[in-house]
Amino acid sequence: QNPRWTCPLTGTLKMNCDGVVTRDGEAFCGGVVRNSSGDFVVAFSGRLGRCSIIEAELRSILYGTHILLNRNMGLDTLVESDSYEAVKLLNEGCSRTHLCSHGVQKIRDLSTQLPSFSCSYIGREANLVVDSLSKCSAPLLEEILIFESPPSFIASLLLADTSAIFSS
Repeated sequence: QNPRWTCPLTGTLKMNCDGVVTRDGEAFCGGVVRNSSGDFVVAFSGRLGRCSIIEAELRSILYGTHILLNRNMGLDTLVESDSYEAVKLLNEGCSRTHLCSHGVQKIRDLSTQLPSFSCSYIGREANLVVDSLSKCSAPLLEEILIFESPPSFIASLLLADTSAIFSS
């Protein structure tokens, strides 16, 4: 398990996603897409209303996948999440009676429109950019806000990720 963010292979996009649920039950999500050089491509942050943490994690991946497809970014895609359960559900599937079966199936269906789509678990310490994105959503009125350039509050975290890559 690598404690740092790493660049994906050439020709691959990496989408890191996160979901959070506050003490009062309000859920938020965030995600960032970067290319094989570690460069920012797009990010998003959003308010989800009330749902479980696993639903928030899966909806973050779903929104990110929609964004990739809507932008015709037809590249191999690696999704990283610090939710072991979400990654396991997407990689192994679940029964139709599982609470998240509909969300899992939507993500799996959408992912078939990309050349390659894989999900892997990443530790929270290597997922700090999206942790910040998901926590910044609290004041948002919009459901999902898309960032075409890095918002200032994640700039130092993005820099720390890429600095760690090139200094190791």
